[in-house]
Amino acid sequence: MATAVVGALAQRLVRKVCPHCGVPSDLTATEAMAYEQEMQEPAPQLPLGQGCNFCGNTGFLGRTGVFEVLTVSEPIRKLVAANASGQQIRAQALAQGMVPLRRAGMLKAKAGVTNVGEVLRKAFFID
Repeated sequence: MATAVVGALAQRLVRKVCPHCGVPSDLTATEAMAYEQEMQEPAPQLPLGQGCNFCGNTGFLGRTGVFEVLTVSEPIRKLVAANASGQQIRAQALAQGMVPLRRAGMLKAKAGVTNVGEVLRKAFFID
């Protein structure tokens, strides 16, 4: 099987902050801690939907995907063939530049697409 698989994809759908009512807001203590731990930078103010007629007073409008893509390289093929642990395979994938699901979500939050609370709700922590 290691020779046939070229990649693997994990995805989560997260709600998008409503562009009509999203305003820069401070993160909660839990959100700020998670953001700072993942992004290795101070938590900024990020958009938070206040609720309006466009979003049905939810603060969210639409959804977007958060993705983790594992490209099966030769070193990963060798690890799979050798029955390596999931941790070993993940470490190799990260070394090759794979962006973990939670980081991909935080990048979308940083860009104002979603919020940190939504990322924490949907992109669970695996470590």
